Amino acid sequence: MKLRPRIALVSCVVALFSVAVTGALLIRQSRAYSAEQLSQRQVLLVQNRAFALGDSVQLATRELVRLSQMAEVDLTDNDLRPEATLLAHAHRNSTLFNIGLQILDAGGRCLWSEPASAECAGRNYGGEPWLIAGRRATEPVVMGERPDRGTLVNLVVPIGGRRGAADGVLRGIIDLRTDKIISPAITEGLPAGTERALVTEDGSIVFPAHFVRTDGWQRAIAAAAAKSAGAFIAREQDEDWLYAYAPVSHAPWGLAFRWRYSSLDRSLEQQLRLLLEILAAGGALAVLLGFVSSRFLTRPLESLVRAVRELSASRARGEAMPAHAGEVAQRSDELGELAHAFDELRGKLAEGDALHHKDVEAIRDLASSLEERVRARTAELEAAQRSLLAQERLAAMGQAAAVISHELKNSLGALGMGVDLISSQAAASGLQRAHAQVRAEIARLRTMTDELLVFARSPRLDAQPVDVQQTVRRAISLCSEQAAGAQVALTLDLADGGTSLVVPCDEARIQSVLVNLVQNAIEAITWSAEARPRREVRIGTARDNGAVAIRVEDSGPGLNDEARAHLFEPFFTTKRNGTGLGLATAQRFVAAHGGRISFQRSELGGARFVIELPLREKRSVGAA
Repeated sequence: MKLRPRIALVSCVVALFSVAVTGALLIRQSRAYSAEQLSQRQVLLVQNRAFALGDSVQLATRELVRLSQMAEVDLTDNDLRPEATLLAHAHRNSTLFNIGLQILDAGGRCLWSEPASAECAGRNYGGEPWLIAGRRATEPVVMGERPDRGTLVNLVVPIGGRRGAADGVLRGIIDLRTDKIISPAITEGLPAGTERALVTEDGSIVFPAHFVRTDGWQRAIAAAAAKSAGAFIAREQDEDWLYAYAPVSHAPWGLAFRWRYSSLDRSLEQQLRLLLEILAAGGALAVLLGFVSSRFLTRPLESLVRAVRELSASRARGEAMPAHAGEVAQRSDELGELAHAFDELRGKLAEGDALHHKDVEAIRDLASSLEERVRARTAELEAAQRSLLAQERLAAMGQAAAVISHELKNSLGALGMGVDLISSQAAASGLQRAHAQVRAEIARLRTMTDELLVFARSPRLDAQPVDVQQTVRRAISLCSEQAAGAQVALTLDLADGGTSLVVPCDEARIQSVLVNLVQNAIEAITWSAEARPRREVRIGTARDNGAVAIRVEDSGPGLNDEARAHLFEPFFTTKRNGTGLGLATAQRFVAAHGGRISFQRSELGGARFVIELPLREKRSVGAA
């Protein structure tokens, strides 16, 4: 026999043996697991039914206790009419006690029965166990009748008297064969073929009336009477039976069920059949794979040649090396030694290629990192250079502004004195108008020099807790005369109904910023080329994420794109006689407080400037 058929045969035998052993183990484990799961499921069923039965008993005993504690129940007054009325009403409006209710005195004489029964009249139950237990009890007694009296259940509660020696008892009688409250838990909704037994603590059968005890039943009844829960499988009558039992709460009973195991095991049989089919399919697949794999095991030389060629091609292309010929290397003949030598060669080549690739990647990473560093450093230097140029430009502008302002103030002072000296002559020669124009121009130039000086100096802050609501009101008051002259309405929209809103700031600086913004808004409406149907400037405050926002907006024409692009640049202005320093100075003051000023479009149609100041001081007071 050639090598290939022998390998195929051995592979098939080994595969079939493995499948058979695995299948046997799985079947055994599956049966054991299924039996355990089935037992647990049925124990859960009997526990649920025992719990429901206990709840029903508790409901009936509570109703009986309630009736015994009614004011109408008094055996010492020798008047049974209130008790008779109470029992009639309770029996008519309740289905708990399907046989009836009885009142008995301490000696066991039946005093009243509802419904009326000839058996009650003159009947004495003094020797009944349930009566003796009921008189001595301090809580409801649940007790079945003797087996020869059928499936009756007695619920007894003491009436009056002292503790442990009652004047009488109230008895509720239930027949489990016709009851609709307690018995459904053990008679309805159970799987077909279910057999059940309700037992007392001494092993007596409460339900059903006729019962055949087998060895399995004896064991289940004993366990249920002992107030334990569980399940077991017993072999009886040439077949397996599953017993499950559990204690009943609120009653001295136990509940036990029995089923034919075959009736519960049908789904498990179907699962076993499916497992056998899967194992059969796995065996067939293993045989097929044995024949297919033999073809490759008989051609070791072709595998080695193919591996060498693939190794050569992969190195030529610079790709990863192929896997070694593992099956050939496991042989103990010369071909196996050749495969081992080939694997050693492949391993050394792979190590060399890996080191080379690692070095190349390291060089690439270093080059990339160096390039990123150079780019980042260049960006930092460019940003620093731009910042330095801007600072030098502002410093130069500030120095120039200071010199110009100084010279202008000196000259304007001299001009002012000269104009004052000739003021008397101006009245005589009719030059009053020219004199007023000169004085106005001198005032304008002084204002410009003051703005230049303010812009040239570094702002220094005297931050104190300030109520910005009051600061806004003072700024409105300072601008009210200008607004009235321009027929512009000033409206307030303050946060929190205008109550105090404290912010750490330099009140004088913030007030000057607000006055500047309000005056700009009034002038924008006044100088607008178009007639504005709405002439309003609105100033409002609001809390916004740990800051206070102050809004100044107007109904003017707004700002064009060019003005918005250069809005806060020094010396840029859209006004006829403006210096272009108002908004730039305002931005510096607000920034010195750790805040910011921004522009938005207003819902009034014009511009809106928003000043945001932090509620907590973000920087120390000092030079900005």
